[in-house]
Amino acid sequence: MNFSTFIGLIVGIVIVLWAMSMGSSILIFFNIPGLMIVFGGTVAATMIRYSLKEAIYSIKMSFRILMPSTDIQDKEELIELTDQLVRSARQNGIVSLEKIEVRNEFYQYGVRMLVDNYPRELVRQTLKEENRLLVERAQTSAGVFSSIGGAAPAFGMIGTLVGLVQMLSNLSDPSSIGPAMAVAMLTTLYGAMIANLFALPLADKIAVWGQEESIRQQMIIDAVDFIAKGLHHSMLRDVLSPYLDKKPNFDEEVV
Repeated sequence: MNFSTFIGLIVGIVIVLWAMSMGSSILIFFNIPGLMIVFGGTVAATMIRYSLKEAIYSIKMSFRILMPSTDIQDKEELIELTDQLVRSARQNGIVSLEKIEVRNEFYQYGVRMLVDNYPRELVRQTLKEENRLLVERAQTSAGVFSSIGGAAPAFGMIGTLVGLVQMLSNLSDPSSIGPAMAVAMLTTLYGAMIANLFALPLADKIAVWGQEESIRQQMIIDAVDFIAKGLHHSMLRDVLSPYLDKKPNFDEEVV
């Protein structure tokens, strides 16, 4: 898991819960009608905008980003691995690559196609298409959580209006004012918390991850192509070093 994400999430939740519990019972912040309005409305609005398949994939992608990965992520390590693969391919042939452990799933896919004697251009084209699909999926997943972040506060306001209407329509009954006011206030709180502590930060996280992973995959595409061409390992760093300083560009299109 990304530690900054983990620490931020835990600190945010702890601070909010601590503030809630100071001076009163935290149970007063639990309101079933308010939760139904915010959670139910947010889920409904998101499902109208996106398909069930896209929503489920977004959840899977969020876990993929937050949980520890066994894939090679460091670009310097990718260059070292590529150097090892290049030397092995030149000395022992492409087939020898299957004996070398490749811990990056995308890189492993490309190497496997080389070992299976796929044409170089087909390998490059296939990997580029995989990279394009990754960016599209990341953008869609970020959009799903952005939608949640926009819908939750809106339904919080709807819940507030519902509570105010209930309160104003029953001013003659003092016992109904308290529950109605609780719905009015707590739905706004729920919507703000869902949006700002969970959905919007996760949308940004997925967007940044998608761009960084796209750059990493583009680097791997060039590395696999370098191996397929049979070039000398002394040229490797000159070919791949530009990726070491390349930063995500959110306006950049995959080519």
